[in-house]
Amino acid sequence: MNRHQCIYIALGSNQAHMGKTPARTLCFALGELVRRGVQIEAASRPWRTPAWPDPSDPPFSNACARVTTGLEPGALLDVLHEVEDVFGRARGQRNAPRTLDLDLIDYRGRVSGQGGDGLILPHPRAAARSFVLLPLREIAPDWRDPVSGLDIDRLVARLGAKDRAGARPDGPPLAPLAVQHGA
Repeated sequence: MNRHQCIYIALGSNQAHMGKTPARTLCFALGELVRRGVQIEAASRPWRTPAWPDPSDPPFSNACARVTTGLEPGALLDVLHEVEDVFGRARGQRNAPRTLDLDLIDYRGRVSGQGGDGLILPHPRAAARSFVLLPLREIAPDWRDPVSGLDIDRLVARLGAKDRAGARPDGPPLAPLAVQHGA
């Protein structure tokens, strides 16, 4: 597989939604993406990570998925935001606890500045986040940051020891689940 033709998204949750655990919410979010025409090629295991910047908030369940779609990056970002809304995402305070967070990490290796849609590719902070890099490495062991050219193992090695140690796998690889009416 040509890594330059891949699209990667990151998923995260640290609040239950309609009785679903954060990890289960990620599976339902993948199912909602499929329902909207975004195919899931591979998904990592969920990783349990401390909340940031306030570690007293509930821990996160984070994962990454490799997807395919005919959508351009801005339209895909719109779909990600729509799915967040389905799962009760309340936008307000930055880095606050949330039911669902979906980020476009890499779109076929494109590098672009902030356009009218607010999209920067690759995601500007992905290469420094354990909760993105560790699950991404599971599904994309040959991934390179399109900006720096650094491979994922080198990026992981650059993370702080505390950051790496705080993240741990927490279950089998995610699989899409069909969303019931009312999510």
